[in-house]
Amino acid sequence: MQEQSKHLVAVSAFVQNKMGHVLMVRTHLRADTWELPGGFVDAGESLELAVCREFLEETGVVIRPIGVSGVYYNERLHVLSVVFNADYVSGEITIQPEEILDAKFLHLDETTMDEYIKRPHLKSRILDTLRVPRSVPYETWNLNPPDYKLLSRIDGEQQSSKRVFLLTGKPRAGKSTLIKKLINEIGSETWGGFYTEEITNSINERIGFRCVSVDGESVEIAHVESPSQTRIGRYGIDIEKFEEFALRVLQEAMTFKKIVVIDEIGFMQNLSLSFQRKVQEIIYDNRIVLGTVPLDSHPGIDKIKYNKEVQLVSINESTRDMITELLVKDILKALDSNTL
Repeated sequence: MQEQSKHLVAVSAFVQNKMGHVLMVRTHLRADTWELPGGFVDAGESLELAVCREFLEETGVVIRPIGVSGVYYNERLHVLSVVFNADYVSGEITIQPEEILDAKFLHLDETTMDEYIKRPHLKSRILDTLRVPRSVPYETWNLNPPDYKLLSRIDGEQQSSKRVFLLTGKPRAGKSTLIKKLINEIGSETWGGFYTEEITNSINERIGFRCVSVDGESVEIAHVESPSQTRIGRYGIDIEKFEEFALRVLQEAMTFKKIVVIDEIGFMQNLSLSFQRKVQEIIYDNRIVLGTVPLDSHPGIDKIKYNKEVQLVSINESTRDMITELLVKDILKALDSNTL
């Protein structure tokens, strides 16, 4: 049997400031040349999270990947390098001196390239990114047939144009916690809608769910002891109670608030056809939306995930704080540009 080939995957990012200058680094390993900040992907790490982590470690700058500008292969070392186009989000340049000699924004074009970049394969990556009119989409999937889970997607366009922000992640990853934090950061007077909370017993076992409006009204929608014949797993679902609450709260949010919270657009909630229609109405009505969706595939929910207005954001405990900063900036941009 032929031995399976093994490759390393590296990522880097092309980030410009308002003057069009590119943030570059010089490393101890390659002190003769400037290059894009980046590094190797850890086992089990998605490429877009890896490039954000490496960029932050090397420069102190938080970025948001937009899409892939090029893919390159080092045949001798078996390294596959993926270059992302990315936006600057925040931070001042702060280097790791044990790894990085210098980091700064440089004016790069075909006339100045040779002054800074001394290795042809690095030059090729910069020139490709400068010449490419738009980036290529990138997706992260968890494929375990028959389960197909879309974890994240960046579609090659500026994220500032998005107005629907959907969080996804494993159960108890902190999606609802993040939503509450964003509401507090931006100001609760701007928000309407609802989020979902777990109901737990005395030993912290989950036994049900309640929906809570942004202004504090709540209703229990699922419980292990519910007599309802409509069930998902061990939970009985009160569809009528959920519909009465969710439709009223969402309509009030559309009428009086600038941002609509829908947590969660999930299997349980999609048992209600009226709720499905209301979600579609909100998304197609040019509203700013912050919601959550499950990782698992669902025909109706998948259509929402792939809507061109949607920014799908995968979160876990280690990325939650960084993503909070990104989302605050994106939502404030959406508020500034919203005409409703």
